[in-house]
Amino acid sequence: MRKLKKVAVGITTAGLVVAGGIATTVAVAGPAAAVGSSACTGDGSGLGTAKTTTGINLRNGPSTSYAILGFLGKGTKIDPECTDGSWLYGKVLTGANAGTWGWVSIPYLDPA
Repeated sequence: MRKLKKVAVGITTAGLVVAGGIATTVAVAGPAAAVGSSACTGDGSGLGTAKTTTGINLRNGPSTSYAILGFLGKGTKIDPECTDGSWLYGKVLTGANAGTWGWVSIPYLDPA
């Protein structure tokens, strides 16, 4: 009988991977782990649709230290869910990343 192996590398997110009949715990390190609406400190649902004022990055957390999920061109529309300081979390409504959820910097947004 095979034992489970643990792999620890500054764990922020962990999961169980089963390959070839062996179950192994794996870890994802660093701030690149996605942060959804759990990081929100304010409700953005009443803000109405927003649009980008310039091309900006869509990120998986409320800071430039988080991974880039995609690029949003000028005029891309976003449906806000919530905010965290100067960051907004919402669903991209238009463009190549339509349907993707992520974080954008509020100073680069205007009401749509």
